[in-house]
Amino acid sequence: MILVMALLVVAVSMVSPRLSDFLRGRAIESEARRLLAVTHAARSRAITEGLPVLVWLDSGTGTYGLERVDAGRSGDPQARQFDPDDQVRVSFDRSQRLIGQTATGVPMPTVLPGQSGLRRTPVSTTRQGPSIRWDPDGTIDEDSPNAIRVEDAGGAVLWLVEASNRRHYEIRTTLD
Repeated sequence: MILVMALLVVAVSMVSPRLSDFLRGRAIESEARRLLAVTHAARSRAITEGLPVLVWLDSGTGTYGLERVDAGRSGDPQARQFDPDDQVRVSFDRSQRLIGQTATGVPMPTVLPGQSGLRRTPVSTTRQGPSIRWDPDGTIDEDSPNAIRVEDAGGAVLWLVEASNRRHYEIRTTLD
């Protein structure tokens, strides 16, 4: 009986570090999938309501969510906010848009607007800072960041990158 207990202790001590790595990997994957679902929901809502919808990120608190662009005037009862897992950080991470879906700049914690010849009049929203704007035709506004970095405490990174047709995001392990 003592021999069996000793073998169990050895087996548990060998498996527990791997189990914690597995659970940590699941946290980043789960957060990336939840963020991807938020982008899908925002696109669907923009198409259904015929109004632009934002996926916003508050880099100070790490929260993100979605709301109608005109929510500042009348409020948005369908707005949602999500808090990422404590071990995961979400950020827009490019100083400029990606050209051909490859990295073209030094990683930065926030995104500056992309280059666009088309300028629209500003609209009222309760959110400041970087956000992805879904237009009513189901496309991503060209001034929206096209890469979102999801990183865990161990340094593992997943990316949500704009697809070439500008109608959805996809999860990638690299930007290449």
